[in-house]
Amino acid sequence: MEFSKVLEERRSVRNYNNKALLPDTIKNILEYAILAPSAHNRQPWYFVVIQNQDKKKKIGDTLEEKMGLEGKKTCDVIREAQALILVFADIEDTIMDLVSVGASIENMILKARDLGVASLWMGYILNIEDEVKKMVGVDKKLVSAVALGYTLSFPSKRPRKDLEEVSYWLGEI
Repeated sequence: MEFSKVLEERRSVRNYNNKALLPDTIKNILEYAILAPSAHNRQPWYFVVIQNQDKKKKIGDTLEEKMGLEGKKTCDVIREAQALILVFADIEDTIMDLVSVGASIENMILKARDLGVASLWMGYILNIEDEVKKMVGVDKKLVSAVALGYTLSFPSKRPRKDLEEVSYWLGEI
């Protein structure tokens, strides 16, 4: 898909079907995630890929126990998506490392869209960071999670603020 079309058509997807997401497709998406720029080339990201239904269910159930109805839709996404990618980081320079990991997640979700794979970048997972770290045996900072899978339809475009509303130009344009 043309790059501008990928950007224009990327959406946060919360409904997945049962079409199998192959490990090679996930690997391809992660290969683009690690091409992201990172401060001082530290590449602080670390990904845990979960496709096992029981493990995804356990994470979704744990989050639902903690968040209740507030996080219900996110919990359902975790359980329904074909893959859950937990995004961890080795944090030395907090802001720069987090920005670097954010860039890798952006690459991941854009490559997913390019391949026709739906995604959802999730922050609610941070509410159960300790539990997740224990479940997967990783002792790094949990930064986020990304659900991946196939969907029957991508949501329509959501409104965006006008450029003039979110930018200020010094000098003449």
